[in-house]
Amino acid sequence: MRRPEGTLEATELAERIEHELALARTISEPVWLTWALVFANVAFFVGAYCYGLLYMSEHLGVSVRGLTPLRLANWTGMKIPRLVEAGQWWRLISSMFVHLDVAHIVFNGYGLYAIGPIIERFYGRARMFTIYMASGALATLASQLFSEVPSGGASGALYGLVGAMLALGFKYRAVLPPRFSKALTTGMLPWVVFGIGIGFFDFVPFDNSAHIGGLIAGAALALVMRARLAPGEGPRWGEASVRVAAGLSAIALALSILMWGVEVEQCTGSLDAMDMCYPELFE
Repeated sequence: MRRPEGTLEATELAERIEHELALARTISEPVWLTWALVFANVAFFVGAYCYGLLYMSEHLGVSVRGLTPLRLANWTGMKIPRLVEAGQWWRLISSMFVHLDVAHIVFNGYGLYAIGPIIERFYGRARMFTIYMASGALATLASQLFSEVPSGGASGALYGLVGAMLALGFKYRAVLPPRFSKALTTGMLPWVVFGIGIGFFDFVPFDNSAHIGGLIAGAALALVMRARLAPGEGPRWGEASVRVAAGLSAIALALSILMWGVEVEQCTGSLDAMDMCYPELFE
């Protein structure tokens, strides 16, 4: 039986309209988790700045190794290789909220503001939170394994969101409008290659181990998660599993903040306490 003329074209048009409508519904979702993460990073930055400037420098009179008051305060939560090896696992998470100067927090804050809404809208808050936290922790672990330099910052988690964005564009290329899928994949690749590539130069203070680790972790997690655009897709990471993963991430974050607070109380009360906790600063 001969197919009526125009039937295929009408079907394709209907599918494209449905894809556009699904995209419109998705990008209209609110993104309060992204704003909460931006606020948390800024709050930790301001808190560390005030504590370092008003307490450690003024009250204790601490000035060691040319560290600014901000960097000195952040030493309590950074990825310090010997301390992580000694059992302070929580630094793998606390270091995600450590920023060493204004440019550092502005750059990472803007990256979260630009990329976060895409992942939050397409994957939902629970999945985005899991991707952000797991990618950041695994990025710091990669830095711990391959870099001996103390470090901190949200860039590992941000690269995790970038990896999730690349996975989203590739995995759902048949569902997303072509222009959108290309923007998330081939459009982003040059920036990813540039960002990773420049980190191999010694004059750039990038932690490439963390960036690459976060990128791989974010992409891997997004590939096994279901986006909102495909509600009928097979049961990869069902809703219950996602809630459990997000809950465990929240617990890990809460424990890390608690233990970071204990570290600050025990190690910054006096110069003797600081010398005992961080002898390398006074050598």
